[in-house]
Parts: sequence; C-alpha cells; structure tokens
Amino acid sequence: MDGYIKEIQDGLNDGDAEVVKNSTEQALKMGISADVIIATALIPMMEQIGKEFRNGNIFIPDVLMSSRAMHASLYVLKPLLVESNLKRKKGLIVIGTVAGDLHDIGKNMVSMTLQGDGYEVIDLGIDVPSSSFISAIQRYKPDILAMSALLTTTIGELKHVIQAIVNEGIRDRVKIVVGGGPVTQDYVDEIGANGYGKDVFGAIEIVNQLLGNKAGYFNV
Repeated sequence: MDGYIKEIQDGLNDGDAEVVKNSTEQALKMGISADVIIATALIPMMEQIGKEFRNGNIFIPDVLMSSRAMHASLYVLKPLLVESNLKRKKGLIVIGTVAGDLHDIGKNMVSMTLQGDGYEVIDLGIDVPSSSFISAIQRYKPDILAMSALLTTTIGELKHVIQAIVNEGIRDRVKIVVGGGPVTQDYVDEIGANGYGKDVFGAIEIVNQLLGNKAGYFNV
C-alpha cells in the first residue's frame, strides 16, 4: 500500500498529472480506499507544497502543476466518493473572477485545492458581473463566496459586488472571501469582506477558519 501512496505523493511533488492519475487507479485496484488516498497522499503532500511555496522554495508554476496533478487524482476518485457517500462535504463554495478581469490561474488553483480539501466548488469563471454572483448566491445558497481580482483596475469591483449583495438584502446569507495581487487586509476591512487569502493556501486556511473546519478532506 505504501508504495502506491508514495508514487502519488511523488507525482504531486513533481507536478506529474499522468503519474498521479495512473498511481491512483492502481491504488484503487489494490484495494486502497478513496478516503485513505485523500487523507494520506493528497492532503499531506499539498500541505507540504504550501509550506514550500510560502518559504520561497517553489513558485506559482510549480504549485499550479501540483494542483493539476491533484485534480487528476480527484477526477479518478470522484465517482467512488459519490457512490459510496464517502465525501462528507465540508461546505459549498461559489468562486469567480470579477467583471473586467480575465485572469484565472490563481482562481483555478484555489478552486482545485478547495476541492482537494473537501469542499464542493461551483466555479463561475472569469469576468463575472455582480448580477451573476447574486444569482449564484440565491440559486446555490453557498457557505462562502470567493472572489478574485488580479488587477489594480479591477480591484474596485470587489467592493461593487459586495455593495450589490448588501443592496439585494442577502449579505447575511453568505461569508465572503476575496483575494488577488492588489488585495490587502486594509482593503478587505474597508469593503466589508469576511476574510482574505494572500495566496492559494491562505485562502484555504481562511475558508476553514470561517466555517470552523479543520484542514483535510474529512471534517472530523
């Protein structure tokens, strides 16, 4: 068993999606359950990659490759998790990049890592107007609305969306997390968001904190 788990971990570390996918499939054939793969291979390695990123030992392209590799494993595991009801979801997240902003690398990394940490994620994509965020809140009733703005010219849209949510009378229905290069804690306080992730792993931490969850796929 340890050999397949190690192969998955090494594949995540190398950002090799094909290795991770194949090793996940082999692990399942050998009788290793989906929850064991997630708890012993995916989560610990992604936490380690997060530490390496914060320490400046690896960079965004490396994290993106590892996130994609993790997603390859989750793609294999998802049908089993659904069928066996092993995936006790920690919460529902709606995520998107604000209107006028076409950047999605950071958003995609956060989305994939949230899924790996046990959340259901509905990704609205890029260039999302405030009306679409409001519609998503009303339709999906998420625990968290996560928004990103990567440009100084679009950061103001975060404030605009939150004000639109307030005007709609649904601000108390959802916690709001924001992120992106220009975003600071002072700005978060100014616009009335509930939290802010400086990077992908900071985003996961604040989501877990706001919802009272622990890191890891299962909320135990």
